[in-house]
Amino acid sequence: MIKLQVKLMGSARIPTLSAEDEGALRKSAANRVAGSVRQHLLELKAATGSRKWWGKAARSVQVAPEEEEGRAVVAINHRGVHLHWKGGDVRPTGRPSEVTGKPTKSLLIPFPDSPLRQRGISLAELGVPKESIHVIKSKKGCPILVAGIEKKTRTNLIWLGKLVKSAHFEPRPEVLPSEDALHAEAVEGARQALRAIIGK
Repeated sequence: MIKLQVKLMGSARIPTLSAEDEGALRKSAANRVAGSVRQHLLELKAATGSRKWWGKAARSVQVAPEEEEGRAVVAINHRGVHLHWKGGDVRPTGRPSEVTGKPTKSLLIPFPDSPLRQRGISLAELGVPKESIHVIKSKKGCPILVAGIEKKTRTNLIWLGKLVKSAHFEPRPEVLPSEDALHAEAVEGARQALRAIIGK
Protein backbone atom coordinates (compact mmCIF):
# COMPACT_ATOMS: atom_id res chain seq x y z
CA MET A 1 0.00 0.00 0.00
CA ILE A 2 1.13 3.56 -0.75
CA LYS A 3 -0.15 6.41 1.39
CA LEU A 4 -0.05 10.01 0.23
CA GLN A 5 -0.57 12.37 3.15
CA VAL A 6 -2.24 15.73 2.58
CA LYS A 7 -1.63 18.23 5.37
CA LEU A 8 -3.04 21.75 5.03
CA MET A 9 -0.89 24.11 7.06
CA GLY A 10 -2.56 27.36 6.04
CA SER A 11 -6.15 26.62 7.08
CA ALA A 12 -5.42 27.28 10.76
CA ARG A 13 -4.71 30.94 9.89
CA ILE A 14 -8.40 31.49 9.07
CA PRO A 15 -10.04 31.85 12.50
CA THR A 16 -13.62 31.73 11.19
CA LEU A 17 -13.31 28.07 10.10
CA SER A 18 -14.88 25.51 12.39
CA ALA A 19 -13.32 22.09 12.92
CA GLU A 20 -16.02 20.72 10.60
CA ASP A 21 -15.09 23.24 7.90
CA GLU A 22 -11.39 22.41 8.20
CA GLY A 23 -12.28 18.74 7.84
CA ALA A 24 -14.23 19.60 4.67
CA LEU A 25 -11.16 21.39 3.29
CA ARG A 26 -8.94 18.39 3.95
CA LYS A 27 -11.46 15.99 2.42
CA SER A 28 -11.86 18.13 -0.69
CA ALA A 29 -8.07 18.38 -1.08
CA ALA A 30 -7.67 14.62 -0.64
CA ASN A 31 -10.45 13.89 -3.14
CA ARG A 32 -8.68 16.03 -5.76
CA VAL A 33 -5.39 14.23 -5.09
CA ALA A 34 -7.10 10.82 -5.27
CA GLY A 35 -8.75 11.76 -8.57
CA SER A 36 -5.44 12.88 -10.01
CA VAL A 37 -3.70 9.65 -8.96
CA ARG A 38 -6.53 7.52 -10.40
CA GLN A 39 -6.39 9.35 -13.73
CA HIS A 40 -2.60 9.07 -13.84
CA LEU A 41 -2.74 5.30 -13.27
CA LEU A 42 -5.38 4.92 -15.99
CA GLU A 43 -3.15 6.87 -18.38
CA LEU A 44 -0.29 4.53 -17.45
CA LYS A 45 -2.61 1.59 -18.18
CA ALA A 46 -3.31 2.95 -21.66
CA ALA A 47 0.34 3.81 -22.33
CA THR A 48 1.62 0.35 -21.37
CA GLY A 49 -1.21 -1.66 -22.96
CA SER A 50 -1.92 -3.26 -19.60
CA ARG A 51 -5.15 -5.26 -19.66
CA LYS A 52 -5.93 -5.36 -15.94
CA TRP A 53 -3.14 -4.60 -13.47
CA TRP A 54 -2.90 -0.79 -13.68
CA GLY A 55 -6.68 -0.56 -13.94
CA LYS A 56 -6.99 -2.45 -10.66
CA ALA A 57 -4.41 -0.12 -9.16
CA ALA A 58 -6.49 2.89 -10.23
CA ARG A 59 -9.66 1.39 -8.74
CA SER A 60 -7.86 0.74 -5.44
CA VAL A 61 -7.17 4.47 -4.82
CA GLN A 62 -9.26 5.81 -1.97
CA VAL A 63 -9.38 8.56 0.63
CA ALA A 64 -8.89 6.84 3.96
CA PRO A 65 -10.67 7.95 7.15
CA GLU A 66 -8.63 10.58 9.00
CA GLU A 67 -6.12 8.88 11.27
CA GLU A 68 -5.16 12.04 13.13
CA GLU A 69 -6.35 15.60 13.30
CA GLY A 70 -5.19 17.88 10.50
CA ARG A 71 -4.27 15.16 8.03
CA ALA A 72 -6.02 13.37 5.18
CA VAL A 73 -4.63 10.18 3.66
CA VAL A 74 -4.97 8.97 0.07
CA ALA A 75 -4.19 5.26 -0.09
CA ILE A 76 -3.33 3.07 -3.09
CA ASN A 77 -4.35 -0.39 -1.92
CA HIS A 78 -2.88 -2.45 -4.75
CA ARG A 79 0.09 -4.69 -4.07
CA GLY A 80 3.14 -3.95 -6.17
CA VAL A 81 2.57 -0.29 -7.02
CA HIS A 82 5.16 0.83 -4.46
CA LEU A 83 7.66 -1.64 -5.93
CA HIS A 84 7.17 -0.22 -9.43
CA TRP A 85 7.40 3.34 -8.09
CA LYS A 86 10.44 3.08 -5.80
CA GLY A 87 12.06 -0.07 -7.22
CA GLY A 88 13.70 -2.87 -5.30
CA ASP A 89 14.44 -6.58 -5.24
CA VAL A 90 11.88 -9.37 -4.88
CA ARG A 91 12.77 -12.83 -3.61
CA PRO A 92 10.72 -15.95 -2.89
CA THR A 93 8.85 -15.78 0.41
CA GLY A 94 9.34 -19.43 1.34
CA ARG A 95 5.62 -19.67 2.10
CA PRO A 96 3.78 -22.79 0.88
CA SER A 97 2.90 -22.71 -2.81
CA GLU A 98 -0.81 -22.46 -3.66
CA VAL A 99 -0.30 -25.29 -6.15
CA THR A 100 2.23 -27.71 -4.67
CA GLY A 101 1.97 -26.89 -0.96
CA LYS A 102 5.79 -26.90 -0.78
CA PRO A 103 7.88 -23.88 0.30
CA THR A 104 8.27 -21.39 -2.55
CA LYS A 105 11.89 -21.31 -3.73
CA SER A 106 11.50 -19.45 -7.04
CA LEU A 107 9.54 -16.56 -8.52
CA LEU A 108 7.33 -17.20 -11.53
CA ILE A 109 7.68 -14.50 -14.18
CA PRO A 110 4.88 -15.05 -16.75
CA PHE A 111 5.68 -14.78 -20.45
CA PRO A 112 3.90 -11.97 -22.37
CA ASP A 113 1.58 -14.50 -24.04
CA SER A 114 1.08 -16.59 -20.90
CA PRO A 115 -2.56 -16.97 -19.81
CA LEU A 116 -1.39 -15.89 -16.37
CA ARG A 117 -0.35 -12.47 -17.69
CA GLN A 118 -3.10 -12.10 -20.29
CA ARG A 119 -5.87 -12.96 -17.85
CA GLY A 120 -4.25 -11.38 -14.79
CA ILE A 121 -4.56 -14.53 -12.68
CA SER A 122 -2.37 -16.62 -10.41
CA LEU A 123 -1.17 -20.14 -11.11
CA ALA A 124 -3.74 -21.51 -8.68
CA GLU A 125 -6.52 -19.54 -10.42
CA LEU A 126 -5.55 -21.08 -13.77
CA GLY A 127 -7.32 -24.24 -12.58
CA VAL A 128 -4.83 -26.73 -14.02
CA PRO A 129 -4.28 -29.84 -11.86
CA LYS A 130 -0.88 -29.74 -10.16
CA GLU A 131 0.10 -33.05 -11.74
CA SER A 132 -0.20 -31.34 -15.16
CA ILE A 133 2.31 -28.62 -14.27
CA HIS A 134 5.93 -29.37 -15.10
CA VAL A 135 9.33 -27.69 -14.92
CA ILE A 136 11.53 -27.86 -17.99
CA LYS A 137 15.12 -27.47 -16.88
CA SER A 138 17.71 -25.80 -19.04
CA LYS A 139 21.49 -25.75 -18.89
CA LYS A 140 21.34 -22.25 -20.34
CA GLY A 141 18.97 -19.76 -18.79
CA CYS A 142 16.14 -20.21 -16.31
CA PRO A 143 13.87 -23.22 -15.82
CA ILE A 144 10.53 -22.93 -17.63
CA LEU A 145 7.13 -23.75 -16.13
CA VAL A 146 4.61 -25.38 -18.47
CA ALA A 147 1.17 -26.92 -18.15
CA GLY A 148 0.44 -30.09 -20.10
CA ILE A 149 -3.20 -30.33 -21.20
CA GLU A 150 -4.17 -33.73 -22.59
CA LYS A 151 -6.29 -33.64 -25.76
CA LYS A 152 -7.35 -37.14 -26.86
CA THR A 153 -4.25 -38.35 -28.72
CA ARG A 154 -1.87 -35.53 -27.86
CA THR A 155 -0.74 -33.23 -25.06
CA ASN A 156 -0.77 -29.48 -25.58
CA LEU A 157 1.84 -27.49 -23.72
CA ILE A 158 0.94 -24.09 -22.27
CA TRP A 159 4.07 -22.02 -21.71
CA LEU A 160 3.48 -20.25 -18.41
CA GLY A 161 6.70 -18.44 -17.52
CA LYS A 162 10.25 -18.67 -16.28
CA LEU A 163 11.37 -19.44 -12.74
CA VAL A 164 13.95 -17.10 -11.22
CA LYS A 165 15.58 -16.79 -7.81
CA SER A 166 15.05 -13.03 -7.62
CA ALA A 167 13.78 -10.11 -9.68
CA HIS A 168 15.01 -6.52 -9.69
CA PHE A 169 12.78 -3.52 -10.41
CA GLU A 170 14.29 -0.16 -11.31
CA PRO A 171 12.56 2.90 -9.78
CA ARG A 172 9.91 4.47 -12.01
CA PRO A 173 9.00 7.93 -10.67
CA GLU A 174 6.51 8.31 -13.52
CA VAL A 175 4.22 5.75 -11.85
CA LEU A 176 2.73 8.60 -9.77
CA PRO A 177 2.18 12.30 -10.51
CA SER A 178 4.97 14.59 -9.37
CA GLU A 179 4.96 16.10 -5.89
CA ASP A 180 4.32 19.53 -7.38
CA ALA A 181 1.33 18.23 -9.35
CA LEU A 182 -0.16 16.56 -6.27
CA HIS A 183 0.40 19.72 -4.22
CA ALA A 184 -1.40 21.78 -6.86
CA GLU A 185 -4.36 19.38 -6.82
CA ALA A 186 -4.55 19.54 -3.01
CA VAL A 187 -4.49 23.34 -3.04
CA GLU A 188 -7.22 23.52 -5.70
CA GLY A 189 -9.37 21.05 -3.76
CA ALA A 190 -9.02 23.15 -0.61
CA ARG A 191 -9.88 26.32 -2.55
CA GLN A 192 -13.04 24.73 -3.93
CA ALA A 193 -14.17 23.74 -0.45
CA LEU A 194 -13.31 27.19 0.93
CA ARG A 195 -15.34 28.91 -1.78
CA ALA A 196 -18.30 26.68 -0.91
CA ILE A 197 -17.92 27.45 2.81
CA ILE A 198 -17.66 31.22 2.28
CA GLY A 199 -20.67 31.13 -0.01
CA LYS A 200 -22.92 29.50 2.61
